Amino acid sequence: MAAGLTQTPGYPVSKRMSPRYEGTFAYVTVKDRMPRILTQVIDTIHREQEKLKELHGEAGTEDVKSAIGQLSELRYEMQTSKPMVPIKVGVDVKEWAMVFDAYRSQLQGEEPQWFSVSWLFAECYMYRKIAEVLHTSTFLKDFDPFAAQKEASFRSSLPQITALIGYLSRLIGQSKHSPSELRVEFEHLLLLCLWGNKMDLSMMASVDDYDGGQEHLSSLDAGPHAQELRTNILADHSTALWELLQLVSTPKEGYRRIDFVLDNAGFEIVSDLCLAEWLLSEGFADKVQFHLKQLPWFVSDALIKDFDWTLESLASHDDTAMAELGRKWKARVKEGSMAVTDHPFWTTSFEYAAMKTVAPELYKQLSQAFLVFFKGDLNYRKLLADRNWLYTETFSMALGGFEPTNVCALRTLKADLVTGLAPGVAERAASENKDWMITGQYAVLQVHNKK
Repeated sequence: MAAGLTQTPGYPVSKRMSPRYEGTFAYVTVKDRMPRILTQVIDTIHREQEKLKELHGEAGTEDVKSAIGQLSELRYEMQTSKPMVPIKVGVDVKEWAMVFDAYRSQLQGEEPQWFSVSWLFAECYMYRKIAEVLHTSTFLKDFDPFAAQKEASFRSSLPQITALIGYLSRLIGQSKHSPSELRVEFEHLLLLCLWGNKMDLSMMASVDDYDGGQEHLSSLDAGPHAQELRTNILADHSTALWELLQLVSTPKEGYRRIDFVLDNAGFEIVSDLCLAEWLLSEGFADKVQFHLKQLPWFVSDALIKDFDWTLESLASHDDTAMAELGRKWKARVKEGSMAVTDHPFWTTSFEYAAMKTVAPELYKQLSQAFLVFFKGDLNYRKLLADRNWLYTETFSMALGGFEPTNVCALRTLKADLVTGLAPGVAERAASENKDWMITGQYAVLQVHNKK
């Protein structure tokens, strides 16, 4: 067993993770994973060339060549740790300039370089530059280079989606449940929602041994399967979450909205919808609001158009239960018990403790919800400011004062930071899998109650 494992080796304790530390997962990400993803984006855009040539002639061809040239230059600059070029186009130019100014201040006026900045900044910046290149093109302004992958992921998960929706349909079609039955149902859907986060296309595309498998989702019967889903959860606050929900189990005006800050399209967004539907159907919320990205982000992150595409795909499916729920969810969006929204803050590199200052209107919006679920690895990293916390530091302390409302993080581990673990838990996981923090094999379900 790995003895005395207190924090991730290779980074200073409590400091932001950075690719400057060779041998760390941050270093490997910027050196290998991100160039690989950028190459895939370039290849995807190249495949658009014939289509654009047919539509727009040589102007279409030149537009593709220009975009590919800029992205190839971006890849070169990344791999050789050249100075990073500020974001020049978009509604968030001011916010990105704030971070560049902070780095220039640290570097005596020099521009930040790829391997000297924080991992979170480097990774977010790459996706933001991809969006800038596309937005400044003539014919690729609205092109999502990850759309085909997201849609293919949805289709490949249809057996699991069909089973999940069938399971939910049976639950909400039953007669009134006892409190103990409600808790079993909730926790099982919660765990399925948690493990749905394992299906991450950015990891599948860039980590050779990443297992985005669906073994956790192969059976949806509660009972023994629910226990199986708990096996690799390293911090499980589901009891605290259930107790929190009891506060909204009876109507109280202005107090019963639950928000989801979403992560991946595909199976995961369906698992989010299923948990949201159960909360609405069983009277734990009057409204659920989903927060999505404005820009193509981290390969599989969901945009509003991915959300809409998912509902339409379900509503038009041959499976009766899927079609019924798809139509029901479209109706909920139309009448308002489900809402979708996006905000440019979600596609910046800021940690969430900065939200109150950088995006006060978004912070206020979250504060109007009773509870916010933050899904996935990137949201977790931003909650924790991407710092190398001691594994046993409390989740609440690591939030750095971010508490617009009650917070729940549902995350499978795909980056080498975590907090809120009991003593000995990290050692056990490391003895079972030396890459325990990056393979999606383990998860955390953590809650912070607003004081």
